[in-house]
Amino acid sequence: MLAPRPSLLFFASGLLYQASSVMGAPTTSCSHSKPAQRFDYVIVGGGTAGLVLANRLTEDPTVRVAVIEAGTFPEDVSGNWSQVPGYAGNFITGAPEMSWNFHTTPQVGANGHSFPYYRAKALGGCSSINFMAYAHTSESAHEMWANQVGDESYTYSNMLKYYRRTMNFSPPREDVRFRNATPQYNAVDTATGGGLDVTYASYAQPWSTWVAEGLEAIGIPRRDHFINGNLLGQSWQMNTITQSNGFRSSSETAYLRPYLDRHNLALFRNTLAERIVFNQRKEATGVEVTTQDTTCFISARKEVILSAGAFQSPQLLQVSGVGPAALLQRFDINVIADRPGVGQNMEDHITVPLSYRVNVETASALLNSDYMAQAIDEFNNEAAGPLASAGGDYMAMEKVPQELRAGFSRETVRELPADWPEVSFSVYPNGIPRSNLTGEEPVPGANYAALLATLIAPQSRGSVSIASPRMSDPPLIDLNLFTAQADREVMIAAVKRARQALQSQAMAPILIAEEYLPGNGVQTDEEILEYLIHTLNPLFHAFASNRMGKTSDPMAVVDNHGRVIGVKKLRVVDSSSFPFLPPGPAPQIQVYLLAEKLADDIKRG
Repeated sequence: MLAPRPSLLFFASGLLYQASSVMGAPTTSCSHSKPAQRFDYVIVGGGTAGLVLANRLTEDPTVRVAVIEAGTFPEDVSGNWSQVPGYAGNFITGAPEMSWNFHTTPQVGANGHSFPYYRAKALGGCSSINFMAYAHTSESAHEMWANQVGDESYTYSNMLKYYRRTMNFSPPREDVRFRNATPQYNAVDTATGGGLDVTYASYAQPWSTWVAEGLEAIGIPRRDHFINGNLLGQSWQMNTITQSNGFRSSSETAYLRPYLDRHNLALFRNTLAERIVFNQRKEATGVEVTTQDTTCFISARKEVILSAGAFQSPQLLQVSGVGPAALLQRFDINVIADRPGVGQNMEDHITVPLSYRVNVETASALLNSDYMAQAIDEFNNEAAGPLASAGGDYMAMEKVPQELRAGFSRETVRELPADWPEVSFSVYPNGIPRSNLTGEEPVPGANYAALLATLIAPQSRGSVSIASPRMSDPPLIDLNLFTAQADREVMIAAVKRARQALQSQAMAPILIAEEYLPGNGVQTDEEILEYLIHTLNPLFHAFASNRMGKTSDPMAVVDNHGRVIGVKKLRVVDSSSFPFLPPGPAPQIQVYLLAEKLADDIKRG
């Protein structure tokens, strides 16, 4: 009988020091006694895309922009958790004030388990809590994007200027990284002067240097990086980190904080968007919001732009009358536009750990108070050491090799583009498994490390739907995880492939005892599948729930410019409006990319 779901222990340590509170920010109040507050653009959601849009649109001092955000500055809630890379894992279970406290519906493909799904309620959104990976997606993914929406501007060559606009690259600090952890990168592919600070973390995980040897031993070639349209191979991972101080670079720190003095930008913090208001011509005229138990109307002269994310953008459309008519009528919502695709087509990556006890230092050492004190001192004084890295500093991606796909079913054998990986292997998060499937407890004080096998090209599709006509009630989030036969077969192969690397002679010198997870008792395909069903987790990469497509496609929600089909003066610009989940280690970077592109579209009219 299987023990409870194994998980990885993240390290919620004390703060290094109290992060500076944001003072003097241009917060605008909402009052029912005031007349409707008027702006050119009203952006719902001050997350990754929302703040990029707000920044670019307010470059014109004559354009007035309001940002509606349910949270506030992350530093005011979680201290420096959003700044110090090594604290990224704290958000999985910590900082409840910054979380929407979402849970999935019971997942049929995961033995009925309901997963907590952390979405950040804060300026910067999930860019304030993620593991800071920076990468492009593949050339063929952009080609497919362009074909699906009928717009050649989405090809890789045409989007490259927007990738470069997101990047301000600094070379790695080779003086503080291990000599066998020197990243190889092609400077021609990097860019400076863009929005996000990008570099390699000043601390390299020792575990990663060994995993690189194991991956190479099974034939996965080393590459310079993942910023040239090619995702196949293995490489050190670039991070959205400011090299000078080691802090996270996010949409809040890069696109908002330096521009807080713009008088044409208004922030409505701690303010919940309740519904989009339409006139009789089906034009979005503004947003009804609530703050401190007060409801008021914020008027948009030109457009309302939703950037509330993969769950709440479809939810807000639905409660406002845009969505599947039958669903809206169930809650007595007036149907403005019958769009059956709203909330459909959602994708997410899934991942599963393989773990060993090892004889190199991992994040397990941070449980030791003396070691933690030393790490804090090193970060404070040198912007280096274990806390300078979130842990996800090495990654490999590939197609499943031929010898492992011989038994694939017809559903699984599909033609993906040549540069589109099926699976990935990554080293984060390093931590201590609570227990393995037999209930064996970890050795106190020992170092444990994990290699995550992840499904990059899922075929399972989920949905988001309202549970009531109110935004204050969480939506029903059904990821429909692991229900496609193809996903099961590919993940079984991914576990076998990860084991090949871990059990190679190259890694033998650092492994102690037998495999901890899933353990030697899990060998057959049936046993691996059972392990997967009880152990997998979503990777918090929900995408495509308001799918972009051609206006002739009845399931498309937005067109190639992000405009909601069936209404006017309303766009969706965030992870929900992608046509699919883009392959790669950092899909959130594509959200920056889309926001940069569509900001240009909006400015051109």
